[in-house]
Amino acid sequence: MEKREKLEAEASKFHVVDKRKFVNLDTVDINSVSDEKPRYPSYVEELMTKMKETERRFEEKKKQIDEEIGRVRARLETDFVQRIEEESRKLALPFLEVLDNLERALEASLKNASVEHLREGVEMTANLFRVKLKMIGVEAIPVLSQQFDPNLAQAVGMVSVSDAAEDGIVVEELQTGYTMRGQLLRPAQVRVGQV
Repeated sequence: MEKREKLEAEASKFHVVDKRKFVNLDTVDINSVSDEKPRYPSYVEELMTKMKETERRFEEKKKQIDEEIGRVRARLETDFVQRIEEESRKLALPFLEVLDNLERALEASLKNASVEHLREGVEMTANLFRVKLKMIGVEAIPVLSQQFDPNLAQAVGMVSVSDAAEDGIVVEELQTGYTMRGQLLRPAQVRVGQV
């Protein structure tokens, strides 16, 4: 016990005076907010500076990429519009040839009153028109005397037939149907036989 009392006596003699400048915690208002910036160790500050610089460079690159994407999009739209216009011109050219033939047929009908010449000119023009349509992939759908197919034709009426073999068969074609490169362009309008 003596040792303990001796140590306590020495500890009471030992007194430390802290001269560092700290805030007196008794006088600090806990509810007040400090306006001081937080202080970090120097390596943390260096990392934060590097991170801010990396973020700035990232935003610059992002802005450059967005601008480049905008330029590419505008260029593609311009190219697309030009391509559509070019394809439209290519599509219109064959029809001009057909129109020329129709005008020649009309002019010939004025000079020559024969209906036969006019019919011959119109028939030649219709054939030319079919050829030009075939060149771009448009073909007539053969439906007359065929089994009615609702995927290719539209029934606008029924016709009574006495032969059972003609039941469900297209007996009259009112409007020709067409496909373009294998896709239905316009269905045929037909009348179908019914017993």
